[in-house]
Amino acid sequence: MKKVDKIYYILRRIEDKPVSMMGYADWFRLIRPDGNVTELVELPEAINNPSLNAATIVATASGIVNPTPGIDVFRYDQNDDPYVINMDHYTVIENLHMHDDYPKVLEMSDIEDTQELRCELQNYVYIIKNPPIEDQHWFKDFPVFVLQATKKM
Repeated sequence: MKKVDKIYYILRRIEDKPVSMMGYADWFRLIRPDGNVTELVELPEAINNPSLNAATIVATASGIVNPTPGIDVFRYDQNDDPYVINMDHYTVIENLHMHDDYPKVLEMSDIEDTQELRCELQNYVYIIKNPPIEDQHWFKDFPVFVLQATKKM
């Protein structure tokens, strides 16, 4: 098994949440380089759930110069009336070697920290699905940051 794959599985175990991986270049193509919120044209394949596609209204993302990169997916659910808009938040780890979990990942995977490993890891971002937060999951209308999001040109 490749080191990067082993690290991915260890990160999933540490986070104890759904974790996906995507190429850094693919992530960079999705978001605006200035860090402002970007309205995504489509969901990244790493988090695309075909069964929920019909309910997806909009997705936004921010990263690179943003200190807390992430993706927010807004879906319509009439069963939650009057809060018919549901938000799922995903944390994005752009530089795993700078993340708090990195030492534990190395220890659990029994992999040595090398410059070569860090360079290889920078080819990927890790997308972690967060559980809903009570006052940040159900909305009657879109939050302001979504209304102000622009598509990447």
